[in-house]
Amino acid sequence: MKHSSIVLFFLLVFFANVAVVQGGYSVEPYSLRTGPSDILGADSTISFFELPLWIQITWSICFLIAILGTIKFGPLLFGKVKTVLQNKNRTLLLEYIGTHPGCTIADLSKKTGINRGTARYHLYLLFLERKVVQKKYGKLSYLFANGGRPLEKKRVYGYIMNPAKQEILNLILDQPGISNKEIAERLLLKRNTVHWHLQQFLEENMIASRWDGRNMNYILLPEVEVILREYGN
Repeated sequence: MKHSSIVLFFLLVFFANVAVVQGGYSVEPYSLRTGPSDILGADSTISFFELPLWIQITWSICFLIAILGTIKFGPLLFGKVKTVLQNKNRTLLLEYIGTHPGCTIADLSKKTGINRGTARYHLYLLFLERKVVQKKYGKLSYLFANGGRPLEKKRVYGYIMNPAKQEILNLILDQPGISNKEIAERLLLKRNTVHWHLQQFLEENMIASRWDGRNMNYILLPEVEVILREYGN
């Protein structure tokens, strides 16, 4: 595209110069004339085909270059205009992700009113521009604005958006030192399900565990506790 642009530019400049040279004229100081003078304008109107051949050729070539330029660069221009018009949706999605870290595509589409197909398209562009990142947990992907929060904090927000994990984390927040058995009983969950979630929290350095001789008890790490309290507010 770069080389074709240069060729079209030089062709246009060349034929414009030819037109100027072929149609050159000289300017002389005005001198008062004696006798009658014609002030009624052109003597007659002539058609394009009655013009000198060099004018016909130059005009035809410039017209052809203009058509080729439109064909070549028209889609690019219209594409840029379309992108500018679509930036409103993209900005809306980015703002929502920034204020709702850890949201899913379903949340994004529902809250912004943008259908999922359009949202996925704009998210793809935001991923390419590195403005948005995603973190997968199982079958779901959680979205975050790139930069700002450290990765470990983004993981916390991702877990908060998961209802089951959020309940467990909030329960540990309210009752530090609670055991696996107590969590399962309070939330009406199976102990192996709770254990699975707790293991993920431990691997992500979100909670700490301690053995009291009978049960394994769990507490939140300070940074996670701060995030949970901020989120609750």
